[in-house]
Amino acid sequence: MANVKGVGVVIVCIEITLKTKDELDRLLAVGGYRDYSEAVSIAVANQVLLHREKESAGSVVLGQQMAAPPTEVERQKPLVANVVEGLPPAFSLSGIIKRTTNGAPLPNDSFVNGQEIPLDRWIFGQHNKLLPVKASCRALARMLSLESTSGGVPLSKAAADIASDAVKLGDYLRMLESRSTLTRDESISVAFPYSDSPNGDKSRLRYANQFVASLTTHGKLSGLLVDLKLINQDHSKNRRLLLTDQGWQFALLSNPILDSGSYAARQEKFSGEEVELLMEHIRLHVPTEDFAYRAVLNAIFSGANTPDQLDEALGRYVSERQEKPFTKAFVTTQRAGVISRMNDLGLVQRSRDGIKVTYVVSGRGSEFLSRMGTERLTA
Repeated sequence: MANVKGVGVVIVCIEITLKTKDELDRLLAVGGYRDYSEAVSIAVANQVLLHREKESAGSVVLGQQMAAPPTEVERQKPLVANVVEGLPPAFSLSGIIKRTTNGAPLPNDSFVNGQEIPLDRWIFGQHNKLLPVKASCRALARMLSLESTSGGVPLSKAAADIASDAVKLGDYLRMLESRSTLTRDESISVAFPYSDSPNGDKSRLRYANQFVASLTTHGKLSGLLVDLKLINQDHSKNRRLLLTDQGWQFALLSNPILDSGSYAARQEKFSGEEVELLMEHIRLHVPTEDFAYRAVLNAIFSGANTPDQLDEALGRYVSERQEKPFTKAFVTTQRAGVISRMNDLGLVQRSRDGIKVTYVVSGRGSEFLSRMGTERLTA
């Protein structure tokens, strides 16, 4: 058991069926719950109440005693005392004193442009948000602009410091969200840790591993930044992180959320320049993400425009293996991750009718495909 700010927290892993997972998703969509933990915690509390009432009264009348999802007002109460007044300095564009002379070389790649890439080699689906990528590139640029770290920031320091500052940024983004009525797809604080989280230490560690960097058991650099080739490492004994040229360019571009001090419904998360930079970089230098985008866009154009249909279409790219074959849940995770990243770039949009979701390719998505100079894939 871990104790965070006086609250006992236990991490419990359970197996559930895909049907139960779908029902949880529906509950989040219509019930006003923030995440799975909140929905399950309230469900458990209600179940305990039912048992107690049945033991004492012999029967149960469902009524006002049942726990309900926290209201938006209740959710904001603990936030008021913790939220920062403005953008944390670590993510400020003005905090970058200068750019170091040369960007790091792009990380090596096992694939080449145009190659069909198995779904299991795509970027991991849980690495599904791009605003943390922007924030971490900006924070790393700020650290690298200092003379003492211009040759690279030790991996352990970068991961710890940026993840710690990301808590302040999470509070700040939640404050911006509270000022506007947003749909779930428009949330900007998702994936960021925040100060009153019951899983604070684990949230910071997750952010550090996913959106800064970590080393695998084989000593390989991992995380979304290196997957997108925005950072690389030197070869010193104590690994140091450096931005690639594209990472520097991305960090130095103005962002409509980080640099405006406001956020409204239907506002894009990235400027046109940022999107153009990432799209071109992915097209030229990140074969895995480029192929994933093209596979998804072509599948949607071919009629696979719902989550289940798209999962089925993407199943053709799953590698076959005799032991422990990839599950449908894995395909769903991979699909959800790439759709989320594409949505952040404005390549696809989610159209919601209650709990029904339909994917729509935007003009920007069509433009991305047209730049390939290749025939559409058949899903």
